[in-house]
Amino acid sequence: MRQIIEAEEEEQSVLGSDAVTPDDNVDLLLNDIAAIDLEDVTPSPVQIFRLWQVFLERVNPITKLIHVPSLQPLVVEAAANHSNVANNAQALLFSIYLVATLTMTESEARQMLDTSKEEALKKFTAGVKAALTKVNFLKNHDLMTLQALILYLISLQGRYNRHAAWVLSGILIRIAQKMGLHRDGELLNLTPYETEMRRRLWWQIIMLDTKYAMVSGFCDTLLPWNWDTQTPQNVNDADLFPGSTEPVQPREGPTEMAFCLLLYEVGRFIVENRIPDFEAVVLGAMENDSQDSQLATQTSLAKYRTLVDNLDAKLIALEKRYCDPLAGNIHIVATKIRSMIIDKMRTMMIPMRELPEWGTEIFNVQDNMFRISLMHHEHNVELYDFMENTGFVWFFKLHFQIDVFIVMAGQLYKRPTGRLADRAWKVVDRIYQYHEELWDMSKKENTQLGVYMLKAWRARERALVQMGLPYETPIAIPRLQDTVPQSSSEASSCGPSPAQTLKMEIPQRQDQPMDQFLGNFLDTTNFYDLDMWADLGVPNGNMNQQSTANMFGQFGNFGVPPTNRGW
Repeated sequence: MRQIIEAEEEEQSVLGSDAVTPDDNVDLLLNDIAAIDLEDVTPSPVQIFRLWQVFLERVNPITKLIHVPSLQPLVVEAAANHSNVANNAQALLFSIYLVATLTMTESEARQMLDTSKEEALKKFTAGVKAALTKVNFLKNHDLMTLQALILYLISLQGRYNRHAAWVLSGILIRIAQKMGLHRDGELLNLTPYETEMRRRLWWQIIMLDTKYAMVSGFCDTLLPWNWDTQTPQNVNDADLFPGSTEPVQPREGPTEMAFCLLLYEVGRFIVENRIPDFEAVVLGAMENDSQDSQLATQTSLAKYRTLVDNLDAKLIALEKRYCDPLAGNIHIVATKIRSMIIDKMRTMMIPMRELPEWGTEIFNVQDNMFRISLMHHEHNVELYDFMENTGFVWFFKLHFQIDVFIVMAGQLYKRPTGRLADRAWKVVDRIYQYHEELWDMSKKENTQLGVYMLKAWRARERALVQMGLPYETPIAIPRLQDTVPQSSSEASSCGPSPAQTLKMEIPQRQDQPMDQFLGNFLDTTNFYDLDMWADLGVPNGNMNQQSTANMFGQFGNFGVPPTNRGW
């Protein structure tokens, strides 16, 4: 703990004070809402229809939270007179505007909304918060308000303090539980329409809680132990009719639900299996001293390989039943999910000594953890490239974790040359290309990342010159040299030598107080050592839980529910 505190003080002196940046306002719901007039943040009628269309094309297929035929008339009414719409409907509409804007590029936002993307996000975030406050969402619960909250939680990924967002996801779960969404609608004799919509919302909540628990470094889910809500059926919105009592027959073949059904199967796998045990198996496969420990690791590896094979088989079966690439981009995306996830998990389970790089670039646990972090980012870039023209790349970019990127920067400082380093520097350029937000140096974590990247590049440049090897400067480096505050860069360049311990901190955000029911929530868990990486990944329990979750590509730190759960 003393080292952590000293590291924090050292970084404060290097990078300046903890100025609050726009996205650090983790008073996620109720800050200054009394001063907000919804009319001031309401888009024009033309903009409403544009945002609605973007939502239908880019958000609805990947979330399936709303029933489009039921909501379409409400959008038309809102375009005519937004103030005539009920408060819960206004909350949902503003959350739709918000997430639709999140999917846009900067040029699209300026063309469609006549403002910058950042300003539009601020405006619609204010609208969501004001509308939810008017609903008094903690006391008044209905499906429309819950839809608004879920979309709002989706929009927070990667933009706000992940711990505070995880707390908010707990509130979301409790509201859903209070409404009975943890019990299947058929058991409650609800209409087929309401049953299906409740299932869709509940399973999105599961996915959100899974994600936020992992990135916040917790092993336990907040889900109630006795939930039995079935997965949604393979039906289109057109098959559902509000008020109808006729049972809904699931379709055979492609529908609008294809992507969600595959994603929920992955969610089921995460919830049913002890992922921390999976991590321990992977770490154990990296370094075993005794014959007994090697045997135990091999037994555990065989178990988890079987589990992954079973998941693969289930996803293949779902693909064959529900996916058709000719049915639209969302089906193309769905077919990519299986290979992306399964390949990543299988690659991580390869014992360190069986890797092609063993004995040349990989000699110990730290080397293999560098390989895993590199592989994580290579998979991300491959996924971005694949998704770029589908309209859904925004969704996958939400899962980017700057923590893992900083981990790789620290490793590059210690590994200036070699094939793995060559691959990593190619990835650096691609990540900066896809994540334009990393160039915003008003955010402390971006400045820190830039400092570490420049330090790592200087180490690589020196090493290549000494070896007499030609090199090409990554595209990101000159821009980082221009954009990283000079005082930060100079302070970093005058820091300790590679042989000394250089403390790294993934930034502690000095957050404003949250609303009364959330309390203060400071992000204090992420401190790293550039020498790191000394203890990183050693299977003795020393690895920071959140680091583990992020390093394992968002398949970490999630507990197992009771075994008597019905599906």
